[in-house]
Amino acid sequence: LFADPSERGQALAAGDPDERGWFRRGENGEREPRREFNAYNHRPTRRPNRTSAHGRRKGAAHPRDAAATDADAAAHLLHKHYRSRKFLFPLLTQGPNNQFLQFRVALAKARQLHRTLVLPVWLPPTPTFPHLHPRAPPVQSPDQARDRLQFPFESTFDPAILAKHVRTIDLQTFRTLSVGRLEMCYTQGHDFETYLRHSRMECDNATSSKSYRRSHSHVRFLGYHSFDHDVGTRERVFKYVRWAPALTKLVDQAHATLLNGSNYAATHIRVADAHWEHEDCQHTILGKPVAAISCGDGVNVINASSMVRELWAVLRSNALKMLYVATNIDCEDPRVLVAAVTLAREGVRLVCNKEALARQLPDDVESLGRAYYISLLEQQLCERSDAFIGSRYSTWTDTVIGMR
Repeated sequence: LFADPSERGQALAAGDPDERGWFRRGENGEREPRREFNAYNHRPTRRPNRTSAHGRRKGAAHPRDAAATDADAAAHLLHKHYRSRKFLFPLLTQGPNNQFLQFRVALAKARQLHRTLVLPVWLPPTPTFPHLHPRAPPVQSPDQARDRLQFPFESTFDPAILAKHVRTIDLQTFRTLSVGRLEMCYTQGHDFETYLRHSRMECDNATSSKSYRRSHSHVRFLGYHSFDHDVGTRERVFKYVRWAPALTKLVDQAHATLLNGSNYAATHIRVADAHWEHEDCQHTILGKPVAAISCGDGVNVINASSMVRELWAVLRSNALKMLYVATNIDCEDPRVLVAAVTLAREGVRLVCNKEALARQLPDDVESLGRAYYISLLEQQLCERSDAFIGSRYSTWTDTVIGMR
């Protein structure tokens, strides 16, 4: 409401800063300007402090409800931040280096599909056919302690460098965002119950059909598995998969302690597991038959003489006098000892000492997890060597070659 023009003019002339000023009649008939409400000077009305038996004011939120409200608000902000993204969750199986290879394939697939890659956990190595080993029970019994063991992504690789190549999200945030459920899992016929349990995830629809390629575009939370050796060993996928900084520092110490900071060659000797004799005589890679080293082929059998012959050829051509040996057999194995004595005649020092690497690890590393980290340290030592001799058809060797 506005006063009539004459009153409005009088208000402006009287110095009223509000040209819309509304005047009212006072007790003596004089005009008084309207009093404006000031929230800062307003005195609140006192109310009785009514409290419940629990010490809370009646009507106040319970702390548990307040926490739930905060969680809902955080979840809302999370969904808002990722509202336009789709995700690819790697489904991994077998030993660590097989998992690394499958992860690199998932990395390439996430970049190709413009999806955000979930950073997975790593599981420890578990013998596939332990009952085929000598003196083993006929039926495999589960190792409950090992079954509970897992390693976070950042304990092995650097997530900051990976994020320069593809969008990533940590597993805990992804669980909150997806409510722990994958809409579809492309499994290629494998069972990922154990891996999903370790990741605290569930899959609503598992399929091995290639038709997912045409129907996955509408799936926001996609589980993916592929053991494409050709894609997983491409040079460019290794560019952004680099070791964790904490591991690099430990290798610096091991290099100074074991190898005196000198130039050296390194080798990975992968002796066949017992189950290879039962399974891998018909083994194929990319559809081509591949004979395992324990299938009776005398050329490929690993023994002391074949080891020394190949190692000495590499050492001599590179003029190196120190050799680090990473192997899945004991350093006291007769084949390793014979190789050490034979190479010593040529002035070569052979180093094989897993116990020294174990002493480099922090004290809080579990005993069952030490073998995992020792293997990673050995891979970095092989990566840094001046010359490397690997084992064919070994994903452990594939990791080292790719990192090199």
